Amino acid sequence: MSVSEMEQENSTTTYSGLDVFGGNSYEKELQLLKEAGADVEKLKAMKFNALQLAEIRKGIVDKVDVSKYLDRSLSWSAMEEIRLEMFQGIDMSKYRAAGFDVLQLSQIRQGIASQLDVSAYAKKEYFADQMRELRLGLSSNGKVPIIFYQDPAFDALQMREIRKGLEAEIDVSLYAKVNIPSLKMRAVRRSAQDGLVFDENTINRFNAGVLNELHNAYVDKVDIRKYIAARYDEDQLEQVRIALKNGIPIDQYITGDMRGDAMKEIRLGLEAGLDVKKYANVAFGWQQMHEMRLGLEHQIDITPYCNAYYRATQMRQIRLGLEMGLDVSRYSSLMYTAKDMRRIREQLLVTQFENGGDEAAAADVVPTKATTLSTEDAFVNDMIVHRDTYIAFEDNNMKCFLSLPQRMDGKKYTQEILEKFLDKMKVKFGLDKDTLTVLSQSDKPVIRALVAEGREVVHGTNGYYEYFFDTERKEEPEIMKDGTADLSNITKIQQVRVGDRIALYHKATKGADGFDVYGNLVKAIPGKEIPILKGTGFMIMSDRVSYVATYSGAIGMVEGKVEIKKLMVLEEVKITDKKIKYDGTLFVAGDINSGSDLEVTGDVIIGGHMESSIIVAGGNVIIKGGVTCPIKGGVRAEGDVSAKYFEGAEIAGNNVSANYFINCKVEAKGLVKTYGRAGMIYGGTVNSLYGIETASVGNKTGAKTIISLGVNSALLQKFNNTKKGLERELEQLETLEKEKERLKEVGAGDMKMMQWKVKINAAVASKEIRIKELKETLGKMEAEMGRGNRAEASISEIAYANTIFVICGVIFKLDQDMKTYDKLTVKLDANRENVILE
Repeated sequence: MSVSEMEQENSTTTYSGLDVFGGNSYEKELQLLKEAGADVEKLKAMKFNALQLAEIRKGIVDKVDVSKYLDRSLSWSAMEEIRLEMFQGIDMSKYRAAGFDVLQLSQIRQGIASQLDVSAYAKKEYFADQMRELRLGLSSNGKVPIIFYQDPAFDALQMREIRKGLEAEIDVSLYAKVNIPSLKMRAVRRSAQDGLVFDENTINRFNAGVLNELHNAYVDKVDIRKYIAARYDEDQLEQVRIALKNGIPIDQYITGDMRGDAMKEIRLGLEAGLDVKKYANVAFGWQQMHEMRLGLEHQIDITPYCNAYYRATQMRQIRLGLEMGLDVSRYSSLMYTAKDMRRIREQLLVTQFENGGDEAAAADVVPTKATTLSTEDAFVNDMIVHRDTYIAFEDNNMKCFLSLPQRMDGKKYTQEILEKFLDKMKVKFGLDKDTLTVLSQSDKPVIRALVAEGREVVHGTNGYYEYFFDTERKEEPEIMKDGTADLSNITKIQQVRVGDRIALYHKATKGADGFDVYGNLVKAIPGKEIPILKGTGFMIMSDRVSYVATYSGAIGMVEGKVEIKKLMVLEEVKITDKKIKYDGTLFVAGDINSGSDLEVTGDVIIGGHMESSIIVAGGNVIIKGGVTCPIKGGVRAEGDVSAKYFEGAEIAGNNVSANYFINCKVEAKGLVKTYGRAGMIYGGTVNSLYGIETASVGNKTGAKTIISLGVNSALLQKFNNTKKGLERELEQLETLEKEKERLKEVGAGDMKMMQWKVKINAAVASKEIRIKELKETLGKMEAEMGRGNRAEASISEIAYANTIFVICGVIFKLDQDMKTYDKLTVKLDANRENVILE
């Protein structure tokens, strides 16, 4: 919906009309039809779906005779075609009578509407997709001579590649041949556009995958000819190319009979600094290599499962056990399936170690028969019978205490008696014989004496990293006393030089076993090693614990990975400077002067002010001194964008924050936020998927301020068009499937019939691939749209009259100032039909 349309609203909410199934669009379409004067009850009785209702509504708005397509049996696309024909005043009766389907009719009508000579493609032998490519070629005002791909034997994808080649003004004669598949055509075309022109022999000799790798190698400036000569396939070539590009010595570890997936595991291991010799063997499959690589990354000894007879799933269970410090010998036999191994491993995990006997064992002591006892042994036997009087155990049998009451016969407890008693009670470890000697010499009763003590188990410690840079540093502005944000703390860069040590790994310890006074072993749980560091710009040394920077740059921890980005440092950027393009992070200590142009793959950090310039960044953008763009300019970043303030700028990024925005155009995939009680969004437009947080929005003078939250019209239209495209593809696939079935009944027939069968089968396969792609695209878009379902505006001070809010397509315009001393929330109601203020 345009801004002018929005401004006509006055404290009301409207529905823009969704052209897709789902949600409550059906009820909304009925409401809109009722407002347009349609007989809603009749339409409900005829059981039209939401898309069909939308076409009826559009017909009423377009003032065409909707009775001509008021038919439940017509698909929405057929209704759309009839409506557009009437609206554009195009008579399609002769084409309809000729038996063209809806999608073919649409392409013919669009050509007539563009005043093209549709006779070039208005033929039954063309599918709608083929018609579309011919129509697009004709629409180029002669730039694209469609004669090169007018042969119906070309499928639509082949036609597309030839058309795109003609548009790029390259020589298509090398690949504009029916027998060359579209994927190979695409490889040849893209390569030619980058300056590498394949000869006819190369095109005929190699498949699309190999041609793509030749093209990629040309772009990456590496030579893969010897691997081509060795007949490596495209998957193998891809791994070799990446290794050569990154300077990784992969040749000594790979052989031609390894799959590309196996080579990938070797390459990834080399990139991580692992000893890949342990698994770079053609005897191992790539999945086995994968398990061994993961083991090395987790810094465990993979020897127990370096056996080609193990399946990868078995290797996984052994690896997981080793990582958990379990005794994998309990289940590593080849006789166990992976499922069995998992069951045993989980049992071992529950019972990390086994304990031996306990106090109950001592209870089984049976005194020696009286007939064979000496006086001393008889007394020991009596002590056993009344053991609760004499002995006690604590701390899980880790401590043994003796209590010695006065003997009735007046004798002492000799050391021999005490040792015999303890021996009979199976207390054999940790005895304190010095204490026993003292007790045997005492003339007084002993209330409680510690005579034996086990050794406490010392469990191992897990491995850990000691970092030599600040890993916790977060790029969050410091909030001052007045509530504004100071970006000084986040415009400082952590720098490293090549060779600097960035981290030191401290290996896990095994720990020390313990035992109780019975001698039962208490097994120490060994510490676990943790995976090697991931990231870029550093390497692990031969000691396997030291990590050093491989080049100078800016260092930081990003989502658990150490990232060292090449760093360019400038004092300032002047208008006289050429466009700056840099692969890394850019730090400008001073200002970005008017008219500058910067394109950087990493972060951009500016210590000063930016004026009327353009910044494009692959990471975050932080501008300490603010942004003023009285002429034009702005920031586009893949990451977050922060500045002291923005005036007149166009900003696009993930989360966008500043002290205030004045007359800006903001596109945020995340949240838009201002700081402090003076924070404001004044004029301009803000589009944010998550919402906004600000003190004030709008202004007293009534300058145009539009806040669009959640799923905006552009994203919704893109989704709608993709959804409609899928419906059309499914409809055409159904037509093709029917023709395919019909041809089965016809039989082999003549050569022409056989060619038609081949063409239909190829079209079905192509359509199925396209449908799969569209479904994947829709899934991603639905996930993205779902993120904006709870979008809202949070305002802590005041929302001025005439500010327009658009939340997920529902429009609301404030008709009066709304001041708050706590927080004002602008959001959709539970039914997502109206904007409410809380």
